[in-house]
Amino acid sequence: MNDFKHLGRFDSVSVAGVAIFGALSVVLTTLSVSLGMNFPLLPYLQFDLGEIAIFLAFFIFGPIPAIVAGFVEFGTLMAIGANAPVGPVLKLVSILSSLVGVWAGTALITRVSKPGLNGAAALGTGFGIATRVIGTTIANYELIVFFSKYFSGYSLADIVGYVVGFFKDAGITMTMANGLTLILGFTAVFNVLQLAFVLIVSYLIVRLPQMRSTKAAGRRLWIVSYIQPKG
Repeated sequence: MNDFKHLGRFDSVSVAGVAIFGALSVVLTTLSVSLGMNFPLLPYLQFDLGEIAIFLAFFIFGPIPAIVAGFVEFGTLMAIGANAPVGPVLKLVSILSSLVGVWAGTALITRVSKPGLNGAAALGTGFGIATRVIGTTIANYELIVFFSKYFSGYSLADIVGYVVGFFKDAGITMTMANGLTLILGFTAVFNVLQLAFVLIVSYLIVRLPQMRSTKAAGRRLWIVSYIQPKG
């Protein structure tokens, strides 16, 4: 199987899907903000329903359309000034690193076996979590250590001062000496929970009989055709 032929097609249906799911991701992200879905120890981190739309684009249309949908959301968030530029940039890093991992896991298992949707989901989730944690940890480290002087409120001292009380309430002593380690460690925990939640919801939607039988423009869902190619 030549994986480069299975990154998703960009016909009129896919373009429309990218626009719809990109816009839906912005709506769901805005809804997440209004619901106050914050991570308790690091309240500036927020569980984001918008990623569900991006991963639905991945499963329905393929990796490249999903990546484009992610950039559509990024551009929209930058344009409306939603915690720009730090928030949209970190969100884009999260989405891209997750998509790369999920696709890599899916591609790997299809090379060595003939998995069902559950098998592809399991390995894709594992790879996606790994690449997301690596990508977001590097991005947050660079932001806190090297770029904080350009973004007021994102230095280590500022963040420690903001969250030390939340850690104390949880029985965890935070100091300047261990602050960076705790922040990066619990940011990783947040990202594991966020992606696990998003993928579980996305997988459940994709497994609906109505979705499995859908044939947009005469073709099956991308994920179904990828793991179960005809012929």
